[in-house]
Amino acid sequence: MEEKKGGPAALTGRTGTGVVLVLLSATGFAAKGILAKMAYQEGVDPSTVLDLRMLSVLPVYLAGVAWFGRMRPESRPGPGRADFWKIVLLGLLGFDFSAWLDFEGLSLIGAGLERLVLFLYPTFVVFLSALLGRRRVGLREILSSLLAWAGLFVVTAGNPPGAAGEREGVLLVIGSGLFYALYLVGVERVVRRVDPLYLTSLVMVAATLALLLQSLATGHFRPATVHRHALFLIAAMGVFSTAIPTFFMTMGIAAIGASRAALLSFFGPVITLLMAGMLLGERMTFRDSVGALLILVGVGLVALGGKREEIRKNG
Repeated sequence: MEEKKGGPAALTGRTGTGVVLVLLSATGFAAKGILAKMAYQEGVDPSTVLDLRMLSVLPVYLAGVAWFGRMRPESRPGPGRADFWKIVLLGLLGFDFSAWLDFEGLSLIGAGLERLVLFLYPTFVVFLSALLGRRRVGLREILSSLLAWAGLFVVTAGNPPGAAGEREGVLLVIGSGLFYALYLVGVERVVRRVDPLYLTSLVMVAATLALLLQSLATGHFRPATVHRHALFLIAAMGVFSTAIPTFFMTMGIAAIGASRAALLSFFGPVITLLMAGMLLGERMTFRDSVGALLILVGVGLVALGGKREEIRKNG
């Protein structure tokens, strides 16, 4: 006998699609730090790399606003005034402030360390959701978060006394993770009312325009310093580590929720560490490996706790 439309089979298919989308998104985002570090090695400053990255995919997002705005289903109307300003704010939090802090921090630390630090954002997601009254935080999640942050301490504790630049880079990327967590918590509610692809396009257009205005106002946009090879790296970052992953992540969150998406994203740091070793020559010591494992296990346990909470609420 056929399953009813919207029954268990449909739910399983939707979940499977969401899992694939989040995994592909994590892979794309994993390559971002590698491509950015390569562009830095070509003499391009972080602000210019970030601005050109966003500019390279701005036409995609503008087309997305037009296309998905016209094609959105009746069940997902366009955003009202309140939702529109929420979307603008989400763009500023998740892909303006967060991206700027991340790229500045990445100029001071290795791509592998940057991805590990940024990966701590699920601990922020869980506690921000608790502060907003959307879920409870248990002892298991508190201990798991402490384990993850202990891993970061292990990775950075052995730094020489003069490594102030690395400490500053870590702090900048922690700030980036906090802003990205704010974006994820905010978008989880809005995406229930607005088509996810249309939402992503609006968010990224708002973030790109804000970044360009900031850089032009401060004089940090220097496209004349970018030659052909660096431009190719930045364009690849725009397409494969920005446009495609952001669409896939938003669609994945809509299908499986933010907590489960955070759990699946643990593949990202592993891929980044592997690529950083192969392409950038970054080497991990035994202490680094222990710290990275603690971060991955701690964040994985936090995300598992979020998944159980979703099942409890929906079950």
